[in-house]
Amino acid sequence: MTLQATLSGEIYGVLLVLVRVGAALSMLPGFGEMAVPMRTRMAAALALALALAAAVPGLPAVPPAGPGELLRHIVGEAMAGAVIGIGARILFAALQIAGQIIAQSASLSNIFALPGTGFEGGSVLGAYLMMGGLVLVFVTDLHHAMIRALLDSYQLMPAATIPDPRSLGKLTAETVNLSFRLAVQFSAPFLLLGLAYNVGLGLVNRAMPHFAVFFVGLPVSILGGFIVLALVAAAILGGFLDAFGGWLGRF
Repeated sequence: MTLQATLSGEIYGVLLVLVRVGAALSMLPGFGEMAVPMRTRMAAALALALALAAAVPGLPAVPPAGPGELLRHIVGEAMAGAVIGIGARILFAALQIAGQIIAQSASLSNIFALPGTGFEGGSVLGAYLMMGGLVLVFVTDLHHAMIRALLDSYQLMPAATIPDPRSLGKLTAETVNLSFRLAVQFSAPFLLLGLAYNVGLGLVNRAMPHFAVFFVGLPVSILGGFIVLALVAAAILGGFLDAFGGWLGRF
């Protein structure tokens, strides 16, 4: 094989890795946030592609001969990267959903936050949990696990191939299921306490119809929500980090 053919194969391999890494980084939490400039994402994707290309197994030795095979390679790599990025984003939505449920239970659901790290129209508590989870991901070096998952994904979804739709569908369904399960688990204390509190207010209103239950109960509900959140926030974020790290380990 000539030097030109060898260099062409190496460059093509790096470009394939760049497609997968770029698709993932455009959606991964932290890397794919709106506050991160596009040029920064592109530079990070290129740096990671150059670093990972030498360790990626099964890259084509030579570029494809026709445009059809080239398109298949690019689509397959983009799909593989998107699966990782979207899956991580779906899992992060557990914090947003839990925050929305907690805000509803604590009478704070009408206070909305800007969609900086969460979703548009999300609650303040959801944005707080999302920001806390994102900070802890980088503080605890879980972003290294994201990069490791990109490299390990070549075992589950080999290079230059179209991923199996059934495997992708199963992975996505399991991720959505895990996200909703985590959201309910994280917000369960607030749901139970909120139910008990509202039942108590109903009994008080029944016993004293002329008592202004709403004006007395609303501040107590908000204060109680903040107190419970202060007690369980560390457990919520710790449980999320464990679940997120376990999900990344699946690759």
